[in-house]
Amino acid sequence: MSIDPIGGYRMQTDLVQELAEDEMPLFPLEVVLFPGGVLPLHIFEQRYRLMIQYCLDNDRLFGVVLIKKGTEVGEDAEPYLVGTAVKIIEVDRFEDGRMNLITLGQHRFEIMKTRRDLPYLVGQVRMLEEDDTELLEDPEMRAVRAIQLYRTYESLLAKLIPQWKIADEIPTEPDHLSYQIATRLQIPLTDKQQLLETLSVHQLLDREIELLERENRRLKISLLARRSFEKHDTNMSPWKKASLN
Repeated sequence: MSIDPIGGYRMQTDLVQELAEDEMPLFPLEVVLFPGGVLPLHIFEQRYRLMIQYCLDNDRLFGVVLIKKGTEVGEDAEPYLVGTAVKIIEVDRFEDGRMNLITLGQHRFEIMKTRRDLPYLVGQVRMLEEDDTELLEDPEMRAVRAIQLYRTYESLLAKLIPQWKIADEIPTEPDHLSYQIATRLQIPLTDKQQLLETLSVHQLLDREIELLERENRRLKISLLARRSFEKHDTNMSPWKKASLN
């Protein structure tokens, strides 16, 4: 038995051996990450310090998975089965062992089974490839429509949320476009998880078009309601604005 200087865990030496080729350390979080997405992380729990050090020492990816049951901190959480593998691209270490990371989403994967004999969760995984074998009537028009709706969505959010920053660039490649839209959509995490599990890029764009049409209608109503309230407030007589207290 030995104590790892990074994690502080007392463990057998065989626990730090190389994982199998189809195994991946897993990081359950309250986030859904898509390929190409940048995810900053603050690593403070000892088990995840150990996991990150293993990935750095062995040039390994780790998997970001949405929590299905449980919490980020404390006891082991149960994750959804589809997640995104990430590469560590920047590390900033603190004297007390904590780390700030910048990670980049690489590809989607599915968890076949998990093991919990290490301080952190490990999954046997298979990489998920995009399935676009179906014949499409007009794939270019689908992307054009998605871009139009997405531009409107970003513009509406910027009007409603002062701190919202419109995306600098909108990709035209269907896969990159679909991932950016999925990342930027302000929808529940469970809905984002459904998008992550949609393997066909074109089916993903179809679903995003539906979501954008729905969200744009909702945002337009919110914007009209705000403007109506502001106009009413501006036209209100001074004595009506005065406090009764």
